[in-house]
Order: sequence, then structure tokens, then C-alpha cells
Amino acid sequence: MKTLALIGAANCRREISRRCKGVTLVELIVAIVVLGVVVSGLATGFATVTRSAPLSKEMHQALQLAQGRMELILYQKQRLGFAGFTAATFDPCALGGAQQACQSPTDFNVVSSPPTSVTINGDAVDFKMVTVTVNGPPSGAQLVQLQALVANY
Repeated sequence: MKTLALIGAANCRREISRRCKGVTLVELIVAIVVLGVVVSGLATGFATVTRSAPLSKEMHQALQLAQGRMELILYQKQRLGFAGFTAATFDPCALGGAQQACQSPTDFNVVSSPPTSVTINGDAVDFKMVTVTVNGPPSGAQLVQLQALVANY
């Protein structure tokens, strides 16, 4: 029985066997060129999509604004307690707060909806839902909406 080490190039030419077949240099170069064209096309497509992604910077900024306002509202609940967390007192920014999260850049509008009681199967439970919405450029459309479920604990 011949082993692979004993079969030389001359013997492979004479023998038609599966272990003697391989890839030629031309096939290898063609495969590399084809893969290079495909990969460069994909990279160009990804770069174009990333550059032209609509509102990516604005959405990130809107998300930061919404998270900052939501943190203030949740702290207000912690400070006042669940009973004192009402539509009149839930948002420190609506009460004239001077915190950084109350300041919004131009073209952005941060709106917080008063806490609404949550009902399950028609029964009121000890939860309130708070919503913060950020509208922004270029068309003033809604960019981000955050909701938090606040519990009485």
C-alpha cells in the first residue's frame, strides 16, 4: 500500500486517485480575486449605510435627553414617596427645576407625561406609568419614547 509521502508528483500524474488531486495556483488566484471583489463590495455597502443612517446622531442625543429626564422623575418619586408622586409634582423640570437634565438643546423638545395609574383586568394596582418623549430635528418628529413603571414599595 502506498502512503502519501511515497507518492511523488510523477506518481500522482500516473495515478488517478482522490488523494493526489489538489488546487492549482491559477484556481487559488482566481478564488482570492473573487473573494476580494465580494468583500470590497460588502465593505463599501456597509460604509454607505453607516454614513447615511438617518438621524443616528440626533437619536443618540435624544436618548440621552430622555434618560436624564427619566432619572430626575424617578428620583422625584423616591424623594416624595408613591403617594406624593402626582401629576402636579412628578417632574422637577415642570416645577422650574434648574438641573442640567431640564436644559434641552435647540430643536429638541422633551415632554414628560404625568404618571397614570395602571389597571389589570379593570382593577387598579399600586403601579404608575411615566412616559418621556423627545421630539427633534429635522422635522420635529418623535425620536425617542421611554416608559417606566413605578411601583409602590
